[in-house]
Amino acid sequence: MALAAAKFEPDDTLLDAYSTTVADAVDRIGPAVCRIERVGGQGGHGSGFVIAPDGLVVTNFHVVGDARTVRVSMPDGASREGRVLGRDPDTDIALVRADGSFADVAPLADSKRLRRGAANWQCRPRRR
Repeated sequence: MALAAAKFEPDDTLLDAYSTTVADAVDRIGPAVCRIERVGGQGGHGSGFVIAPDGLVVTNFHVVGDARTVRVSMPDGASREGRVLGRDPDTDIALVRADGSFADVAPLADSKRLRRGAANWQCRPRRR
């Protein structure tokens, strides 16, 4: 049993690698993360992320609820109005179109390149 345990890396090495990966993801995607607030006395807020320069934002259904309009606030302080384009309570997802253009976007991966157990956030090509 001790021999099998010796094949694993020490916890501090694994935690350092994990910490570096999370910090890198935050650095890359953080500027595209926004605050979503319901407009019109409906209350409620949450977060989302911009996926296209023309203002397409992915958020959760529970964030927008039945609101038609929302306020989208970016980390740089810019705030814009947005329209809820679609919502699906069963999968808890919603799409918003925010006014204006956005320089910071969170690119979505090519689902054909995803692999179970791989570091998919980088969409590494499959090696043969």
